[in-house]
Amino acid sequence: MTEPLVSVTMVAYNVSPFIRQAIESVLRQKTNFPFELVIGEDCSTDETREIILEYRDRYPNTIRVVSSDKNVGLVKNYIRTMKACRGKYIAFCDGDDFWQNTEKLQKQISHLEAHSTCGLVYSDYDVHFTGSGRTINNFIKHRKWDMPQDWTVSEFIACGGDSSLGILTCNTVIRSELYKLISESDPFLHQSCHFLLVDTQIWAEIASISSVHFIPESMATYNITSESATRSGDPKKRLRFAMSNAELMLYLCDKYEVSQTIRNRYLRYWCGSSLRLSFYTLDVTIATRVKATVGSLSWKEWILYYGTKNRNFNILCQIIINVRKLFMHDHNDWA
Repeated sequence: MTEPLVSVTMVAYNVSPFIRQAIESVLRQKTNFPFELVIGEDCSTDETREIILEYRDRYPNTIRVVSSDKNVGLVKNYIRTMKACRGKYIAFCDGDDFWQNTEKLQKQISHLEAHSTCGLVYSDYDVHFTGSGRTINNFIKHRKWDMPQDWTVSEFIACGGDSSLGILTCNTVIRSELYKLISESDPFLHQSCHFLLVDTQIWAEIASISSVHFIPESMATYNITSESATRSGDPKKRLRFAMSNAELMLYLCDKYEVSQTIRNRYLRYWCGSSLRLSFYTLDVTIATRVKATVGSLSWKEWILYYGTKNRNFNILCQIIINVRKLFMHDHNDWA
């Protein structure tokens, strides 16, 4: 295999309806440099692995597969796949997303090659709802987000991380040397698998040591599916993810000494997510930890706290919540 300038990392688990399109979108890239596709396959129970191995056998000079005999989980799969990358740059395309622009890599790498102080390049993107078939083109433009051509790590944290800045895995390319630097300097943040997110901390830390560039052109498509690492029909799974996300942002707040106002906002978010999780799971340990951390609780938080410790009250609240849901419409952050 030719030494690649770019490594495209793709994690995949039970994404058989999407994986062919994801792989093909990478293989169709028109570049004046060599690149490799490193796929982390995490012991899928559907046909994902068979499809990936089929492509690996067809394109042995481009595709490498990282796998194991047992499932390791999303975060560990991400980490091991990124460690296997050999390129000067790392691009991302998860197994359920794809790149619709065949010049995506060329445009992003051209900027990075011409600007040595830039560590991350991202672009606009489309959002596709796989259930309804609806697509929102140029999502950042659609939401009227004003993307700065550069921003600090404090601004990144204050804005709530990647979502409000339009940085996703499918539309981003970073410098490998910077990822190695931040990964080795803070193993707990980047290698411990303590957090359920693996990308937000990468974007934040790269922003702390380099410039960031935005290309106002949609070059990737982010698929909204019914079940994924960040979306789920299981409220417990959603709340665990929300609690972990809040813990990550609190860690970054402390590390980069952002204002107490911003930190308090994430603390309340962590408090609410944690108490809702303890309420649904009847986990007194979580509720006790929240009470000890924040001290005073709002009346809604007191209901969740008491409902965690009192099973009969919990049952009554669950009935009220389920009845209320009948008269409420689901909120969609991607609408």
